[in-house]
Amino acid sequence: MKTDHLIELIVQDAPVRSNLSHMLQQATIAATLIVAIAFFSAIGLRPDIDSAMETVRFLFKFVITIALAATGSIAMFRIGKPGVPLKLSAWSLLIPLVLAVGAAIVELSVMPAATWAARMVGHNSRLCLTIIPLLSIGPLACFLLALRHGAPTRPGLAGAVAGLASAGIAATFYAANCNDDSPLFVLFWYPIAISAVVATGALIGRSFLRW
Repeated sequence: MKTDHLIELIVQDAPVRSNLSHMLQQATIAATLIVAIAFFSAIGLRPDIDSAMETVRFLFKFVITIALAATGSIAMFRIGKPGVPLKLSAWSLLIPLVLAVGAAIVELSVMPAATWAARMVGHNSRLCLTIIPLLSIGPLACFLLALRHGAPTRPGLAGAVAGLASAGIAATFYAANCNDDSPLFVLFWYPIAISAVVATGALIGRSFLRW
């Protein structure tokens, strides 16, 4: 039997397809609850959350992180199903990056050049590089277990996408604690923390999701 024919037969297997979607839906709910419990019990909101919510910079962080969580999740729901087109989902992953770059350009255009470096470095880089990966552990485990019910043709890539979705959820919660609201900080430090989760997902997925 040719590989293409085998993949077509797997795709036509409706019970497997629906089961994967159901498992990922449950995993998404569980992942969000795990992060919420960990965040509010051990980290919490920033002290000035009320005044922060009145600023565009603070709110726009959530536009970026929620876009990342959403596009990553959409790609993850598709990548576990052999033969399902991924091109559109892959392009959509650029949306959070475009939003972050656009916000950074606006920041550069309105703030004095002398403040750029300080805004990019911020005050919480260590927390950002620590908290986002730690909060991503639970979601990543949930998503990898759910993807085991699918049949990703590229296990490493599937694990990486699971890591991206996990980091998106974690970053959304962390943004409520982080008091560095500059888009320059978000564009520089958040991707570093997210990349660590993506790399971990790819490394684990390469063997754990193999079928």
